[in-house]
Amino acid sequence: MDIKEFAQMLNGRQYAYPQFTKEELQLAKENNFVIVCGASDDLMEFYGAMEDEGGCFDGGEVWFNRGRVTGGPITTGEKCIEALWCDKEAVDKNGQVITWTYKTDIPHETFMIYEDDEPYCQAIVFRLEDV
Repeated sequence: MDIKEFAQMLNGRQYAYPQFTKEELQLAKENNFVIVCGASDDLMEFYGAMEDEGGCFDGGEVWFNRGRVTGGPITTGEKCIEALWCDKEAVDKNGQVITWTYKTDIPHETFMIYEDDEPYCQAIVFRLEDV
């Protein structure tokens, strides 16, 4: 499975806990994919080939390496994902503001998560080897 197909498979779901099925998480692990999505109003969660979370209340940067969230650029090889909270420029196809969106230089695909059919998170999926 390629990363684009995987993101399309996840697209359009409703915000829930757990967010992903055991089968989806296993598929992510087998393909070395990392899923990144928002939780509540203060977390960036990592699922699949990497399992962790980073704090980003009202948005902010989360630094990590191939194994865990690090809290800042400490060593070479760390990457950053910037969480954007209710960015007025981040809107869905209907012009509604998306609560969580992300910026990163890591090659990735996106998919949408909704809460009560409102845009909640434009989540991302990337290959762990791209970190």
